[in-house]
Amino acid sequence: MIVRRYVVKEMPEAVASIRRELGQDAVILSTRNIRVRKWLGLRSERRIEVMAAAKEELAATAGASFGQALKRAMTDPAAERSSSWQEPQMWSQLASEIAEIKQMLADVRTREPEPMRAEVEPLLRWRGFLQDEGVDRVLADRWARMAMDQPHRSSSGTASAQDLIGAIQADLGPLAHPSPIRRDSRIVAFVGPTGVGKTTTIAKIAALHVLAGQRRVGLLTTDTFRIAAVAQLKTYAEILNVPIAIADEPDEVPSALVSLAACDLVLVDTAGRNFLSAASIDQIKRVLAPIEADEVLLVVSLATKPADALKVANMAKTLNVDKFIFTKLDETQSVGMIPSLVALCQTPVAYVTTGQNVPDDIDILSVQDLLAAAWKELSTDG
Repeated sequence: MIVRRYVVKEMPEAVASIRRELGQDAVILSTRNIRVRKWLGLRSERRIEVMAAAKEELAATAGASFGQALKRAMTDPAAERSSSWQEPQMWSQLASEIAEIKQMLADVRTREPEPMRAEVEPLLRWRGFLQDEGVDRVLADRWARMAMDQPHRSSSGTASAQDLIGAIQADLGPLAHPSPIRRDSRIVAFVGPTGVGKTTTIAKIAALHVLAGQRRVGLLTTDTFRIAAVAQLKTYAEILNVPIAIADEPDEVPSALVSLAACDLVLVDTAGRNFLSAASIDQIKRVLAPIEADEVLLVVSLATKPADALKVANMAKTLNVDKFIFTKLDETQSVGMIPSLVALCQTPVAYVTTGQNVPDDIDILSVQDLLAAAWKELSTDG
């Protein structure tokens, strides 16, 4: 007995291969739906697995029989028609096999095996959840699959929220860890669109360093474009008892920095601009050029649509952004934008802000801790 396995898209393809390789008397033992991984495992396609068998002596002559049949098919049917095909019994057997194949195809199209549903449904659920949270579509699919592939996952095919967070953390690697301002950085510039909370965030960070008492902090503002921006930062400087310098134009920046020479840390506030405009990006470049910042932090509001936030981050790449600051966590229920931008831009998170109070509403959190806090209401069984 010879048994062979065939993986095909449609049953007629399997029947043709079986008849060709095992002969006309081969028997189909079983059929079932399977999924075949494609594109580095990111996609899968439906296939039919067919098991067929034949006696060895029949299979040995199958090749010759098939070749003869092919030769007859290429000649005049009236002159070369095989008498065996005229026998009623053969026609009846063929009609029966065709009817059986049609029924199997109908079953395949209308019924999905339970193991396949157990695998696909949780995957679709987690992928949809991530996309609703603001995660990029490709990343959502990858992270959902990684969560489903956890070795300790239950045999039922489900995955927990912790599996999902663990998959994201593993994929981000070192980028999942928080990255606040380095101790060896002296000049740190803050850039970002209008209304994201740059000035308030700068005041919070300045207050943290002043309260720590380890570094002398100074403030520099180049934001003379927005009404009351200078007055707002001056107010914070007075409260914190730190020096402040103002530069109306890029060529005034060097002298402003000289006035803050005694400071160990200078936080630079830039004007909010339209980060979807190349002209606005060029203006920010001209302001940053004489500053020669040790670090550039891009401030992004979590209340922004994820697609717009990604455009902002991509436009800001020419500014040599080192880290993200995500603001207004208290104004949204979706946090997927954070790991999504970190992964897509390969840029870590320095701080996350949660309100307007200075200096209380600011945190240094890992991506894992942030997601765990945001998704704590999710059921543990996924």
